[in-house]
Parts: sequence; structure tokens; C-alpha cells
Amino acid sequence: MRFNSLEFVIFFAVVFFVLWRFNKRLRTNNIILLVASYAFYGWWDYRFLFLILASSVVDYVVGYKIPESKNKKAWLSVSLIVNLGLLMFFKYYNFFVESANDLMESLGYEGSNNALNIILPVGISFYTFQTLSYSLDVYKGKIKPQKDLLAFLNYVSFFPQLIAGPIERASTFLPQFLKKREFNYDNAIIGSRLLLYGFFKKMVIADNIGLVVDGVYANIQNHSSAELLVAALLFFVQLYCDFSAYTDIARGAAKLLGFELMKNFKTPLFSKSIPEFWTRWHISLTTWFRDYFFIWLAGLNKKSTLWRILATIILFFVIGLWHGANYTFAIFGLLNGIFYIPRILARKNRVLRNGLKTLNTNPVLSKFAIVFTYLLLSITGILFRSPDIQTAGMYYSSMLSFDTMSLSEPVINMIYVSVGILAYEWIMKEKSHPFEISNFNPILRRSIYVVLIVLILVVGYFGKEPFYYFQF
Repeated sequence: MRFNSLEFVIFFAVVFFVLWRFNKRLRTNNIILLVASYAFYGWWDYRFLFLILASSVVDYVVGYKIPESKNKKAWLSVSLIVNLGLLMFFKYYNFFVESANDLMESLGYEGSNNALNIILPVGISFYTFQTLSYSLDVYKGKIKPQKDLLAFLNYVSFFPQLIAGPIERASTFLPQFLKKREFNYDNAIIGSRLLLYGFFKKMVIADNIGLVVDGVYANIQNHSSAELLVAALLFFVQLYCDFSAYTDIARGAAKLLGFELMKNFKTPLFSKSIPEFWTRWHISLTTWFRDYFFIWLAGLNKKSTLWRILATIILFFVIGLWHGANYTFAIFGLLNGIFYIPRILARKNRVLRNGLKTLNTNPVLSKFAIVFTYLLLSITGILFRSPDIQTAGMYYSSMLSFDTMSLSEPVINMIYVSVGILAYEWIMKEKSHPFEISNFNPILRRSIYVVLIVLILVVGYFGKEPFYYFQF
């Protein structure tokens, strides 16, 4: 069940009214919410309900056992093996088999035929990380184990953020299932705005740009170098509008149900460097890797700058692979790790540190830094968008051939659309959210609502285009 579908609108409306009808009784409310979340997930494929339930129960038991056990690491290992084992099998088994076959064939041996027809469960990369973070936090003593199984199951499966995050921490999100929720009109208004803006960004902006970008990638050799470059630039606008729209809709739906989800984006396309970009893009994922992987990895040799560089490159290699079992994602991650090197070297080099500071604070240079960073993201984003290395290589080769600089009308139209949405978000970048328009004149505000709704109904794509991060 996709957010951008009529089925979801009807589903959410029913859940909204039923939940608030029984909001006085917390346990009943949580039971209804859990049934709704499992129904939402089962809509994709009911067979995978067992996976999310198994992962949830394992971590619930692990969290319960860790504090009272003499061998805490053994119980933590159970959580790691189950969660990462499920993720590795469903997402990476065939990738490793095919990689091993390629290696064997390159050495002159015959590869095996052990690949399996595996369907990737939607959301598995998100909910396994969410439930795993709970076990790790209990192990570290940051939180106490949750004894309310119903609340814990809801924490893992909360349907607005189940498929593509944000990846919530138990310390801030789990307690929200343990107290009665009261309807708040102001939060409902904010939630409704987030929903409207999210639907607009996804169905009107991202999906229309996506049609053009997909058309270019489907027929690379018949497009000019200029169109290939512009399509690469457009893709990151599409990706941002698509993924941030999911977060907007998730946060908006959560607010309407009485919950608060974390912000997952902070105008990342206006970043002045790659390191800054990763602090503002998919924040729940990058902070997860920072807290549960990088701090441990970098801490193995805190004094060595070379080790910190290597640890950062490893970190982004893993982040790249988290997005998908493909060499393109691995190389994309490696490149982003390499882009961190100046920032790491600046920690012990005052000249470089001052240079980076000037680049970030100078009114003129900082604007060039934003443009350069976006260009760098877009060029490496070709790897992110390409289905395989061969396609990426063909794209780079054709783009750099500089054969012609012509642009088709659809590409030009999407340039206008992209510039328009980026200009609007630039103007609103200091707001808590780009669609924070509560201080607008009431007539203007209502007019904006009407315009966005009309655009969604007229040029929006209902249920046709899945959210981009669903594949991860």
C-alpha cells in the first residue's frame, strides 16, 4: 500500500477515526494500532509479516534478558545474528554469490549456480536497524528493557515510518506508546500541512522529474551530452523530493495520530560540502551508523589520522552497500568517504581548517561551495541511479563526449520545475519546515492549499510510482 494511492488515503482515514474513537483506553488503542500496522505491511506481502514479528520478538526477549544475564554479549550476539542474518540473506545473498562467481571466472574456474530467487521484503533495511538499535542501547545501559510487548511491537512496526523511516530510537519513540494520546488541534494542522506538502513533492515534483530522468537513462546513447548532464542534476532533485516527501507524509500522519517522528532532512541540497550534506540527508541513518558503527571503528585507533580516514571510507562503503547489493552503491559510498578526507586532515592542519572555515562562512565563496557540492553529488549520483556498472560507464562516457549541447523541451521544463522548488526551499530554509506557512495571511494560506491540491489532482501520479527508497 503506497502513500501516494487512494487505498492509503482510505486506510489512513479509517485508522485515524477508529484510533481517536478509542483513545481513552491505551491498551485497546495500541492493539488497534498494531493491527493497522500489520495490515499495512501485510498489504505488500503477508508472508513477510513473520519476519518483522520474528525480529521484534527476538529483540524484545534479548532486551529483557541482557540486564539479568552474566553473559550480556551472548544475548546481544543473538540480536546481531538474527537481524543482520535476515538482512544479509534477503538483501545480499545473491550479490555475494554472483561476486564469488565473477572472481572464480576471472581466475579461470567455473562459477557455481547457487543464486536463489529471493524477494526483498519491503522496509527490512529500516526496521532491522530500528529494532537492533534497541538491543544495542539496552546492552550499553542507555535505556531499560521494555516489558510491555504490545508497546514494543508497535515501536518496531508503526506503519507511517515502517517502510522507509525515519529510523527511530527507542529512547525517544518507544515511550510514546506508553501514555495516552490526546488529540491536539495545532499538531493536526501541522500534520495536515506536512501531508499536503509531502504529496505535492512526491506526486507533482518528484514523479514528473522522474519520468524525464527515466527516459534519459532508458536510452542514454540517443541523448546529447547536455541532456545527460542535466538529467544527472535533475536526479538529485527528484531523489530529494521523493525521499523527503516520504518523511513529510510519515511525520504528518504520525502527528495526526498523536506521535512525533524525528526530522530526517535539513535542506541537504544547500550543503557547502559533502560532510555537511551527510549531516543533513537521511539523518536517522547517518546518525545510526555514527553511533553504532563509526564511533567503535574509529575508536580502535583514536590517535591515527590515517586510521580515521580509512574508518571513514569503510563507513561510507558500508552505507553505500546499505542502499543496495550492487557495485554501483559500493563505489558511490567509497567516493563519498574519500570526499571526507579534507575535513579529516583539517583536524590537525590549521591552514586547511581556516580555509574550509572561510569557504563555509564567506558570503560569496559559500554560494560557490553549494553549487560545487551539488555538482559533485550529481556526478556521483549517476552511480546511485544506474542499475549496474556498465550503464554507469556508458552514461559517463556519453556525457563526457560533448557531442551536442541541445536540450529537449521536457528536460527544459523540468529545469524550471527544479529551480522553482529549490528557490522556494531556499527562501524557507530557516523555517522549522519548508511548508511552515502559519504566519501567512489566512486568505493566501488557503489559496496555497487549494493550488497544491489542484496540482496534485491534475498532474499528480496516483499510486503509479513507488517511493525511491522502497527498493532499499
